[in-house]
Amino acid sequence: MGSWEDLATFLTALPGEDLALFSRYAAVKVPEEPHAVSATLRTYAAQNPAATASELLATTGARAGSARDLGFARAMGAAALELAETPEELRLAHVCLAQIHFQNRREEADLLAFEEHCRAAIGLGHGGTFCYERLAALYEYRGDLEEAAKVCRRAVEALEGSGDPRSAERFRRRLQRLSGERPG
Repeated sequence: MGSWEDLATFLTALPGEDLALFSRYAAVKVPEEPHAVSATLRTYAAQNPAATASELLATTGARAGSARDLGFARAMGAAALELAETPEELRLAHVCLAQIHFQNRREEADLLAFEEHCRAAIGLGHGGTFCYERLAALYEYRGDLEEAAKVCRRAVEALEGSGDPRSAERFRRRLQRLSGERPG
């Protein structure tokens, strides 16, 4: 329950409007009374035993990002990263932050943050396609085909390991294209 208590502390420090946003994006009605926040989170944790505080923050951040509420989304993603206790939680927080920064990628700082969070998620064994696809496309756009190929090779490895051979095959084809090979 430690991280849930840390989340309660984080939430009680939020301004009222941000607490309302959290409730909306998390789909968890969090009361404004500080003493009731812990009880609400304990109830939520009991009803969702597989959930963690960090995962709740990351998914809340992702929902806020989808709604283009990027400042709030970044704050939730950063808090998710801070509360992460396992490699899975760290990976999810980095993917969430990568997605949020990707939405505002025309800004150099967001593009750099996107790249940083993608690399961190990949380093932690990200098993989805988002970070690999977007990062390979970024490197390809920049003309850094060697880095794009490295990302694709890592994607093939990770996606085969996670049981997604279809996506792994897409990255194999991309690797062939990057190296100038003809599909065979």
